[in-house]
Amino acid sequence: MVMIMFNWTSVVLAGGGAAIGATVRYLVMQIAQLISHWRLQHSGRVPSRFPWPTFLINVSGSFMLGWVMSSGLNTGIKVLVGAGVLGGFTTFSTMANEIVLLARDQRLRLAVWYGIFSLLCGVLAAVVGMKLN
Repeated sequence: MVMIMFNWTSVVLAGGGAAIGATVRYLVMQIAQLISHWRLQHSGRVPSRFPWPTFLINVSGSFMLGWVMSSGLNTGIKVLVGAGVLGGFTTFSTMANEIVLLARDQRLRLAVWYGIFSLLCGVLAAVVGMKLN
């Protein structure tokens, strides 16, 4: 029989950090939406179809996660910031949903490029973050 023990401190740190990260992501998305509406009203420019807010959140989060996890920070900080804050901040599910919506709206080429570009840039950002330590 295998016995698995939970470190409840880590669970609380990850959960608390995730709440912070998800809140920051929500605020960033709301601000991006306000900017997009403002630009449309004041310049008449139609917002880009490319999901820039999610892309930038995921790439910057990947960079920060690469840096945090390869740093000499203690495990508690890595759990709080890495699994927690950055896990809540980045969002694979939103990216996947945006790809489906783009494809459904007959923007299949953009959907494919968005998925590929997001994955490649996210991995590259994580590697760069790791190399900074």
